[in-house]
Amino acid sequence: MPGPEAVAGAILARDALARADLDPQVKAQVAKQLGSVLPGQVTRAGTSAGDRAIAPQDLAALIPGAAVTAAGLDPAKTPMPPPPVLWQDSGNQLLVQLAGVHADLGDGFVELTVPVSCDQTGDAKVTVTFVTGTPDRPTGGIATTEDRPRGPAVIVENWREPLIAFCWHTLVIATSALSGTIGSDLAGNALITAGLTATSKGLTVTPMGRHTFTTGQL
Repeated sequence: MPGPEAVAGAILARDALARADLDPQVKAQVAKQLGSVLPGQVTRAGTSAGDRAIAPQDLAALIPGAAVTAAGLDPAKTPMPPPPVLWQDSGNQLLVQLAGVHADLGDGFVELTVPVSCDQTGDAKVTVTFVTGTPDRPTGGIATTEDRPRGPAVIVENWREPLIAFCWHTLVIATSALSGTIGSDLAGNALITAGLTATSKGLTVTPMGRHTFTTGQL
């Protein structure tokens, strides 16, 4: 059965449409056309909701907040532009410029660029590319990347794993926000991303209700 959060969302969506001064037929059309993105839509465990696609500029708007969150900061308490963060490991230091983190899209890939700085190189950029599916060749939620980012050798040698992890976390946070902001599963949990495709024209995610064994449902 739907959890209280899912029911509450459905009630709010229904009441919002009821208050709108619209012809009943227009309301029906609004509910039909926007049904998959209206609050309160419930998706059963293991089933997918309608795909959600965004343009490159929309992804660009999502990435800054996602990068701040991936860095362990609270976006609500972080000024704009966000301050850099200092990574330290075994005497090595790397300054990560969160304000400059951005993503580029291509056919079948998402590329994240992270501005960084250290004593050996000064200002530099590191790029991590994640290969995804495309609309005609979907791969589900699977993405792959190189074992070494592209950038100055001294930075890549010392920081490759943290940089890949940071970029992947940033992308996951951004796509999860797109999947989970609207709608929920039967337990009231936010939907998760089950599919990810990219082209130069935009990014598409397929939201899905969590399987029952991950939500505690019986």
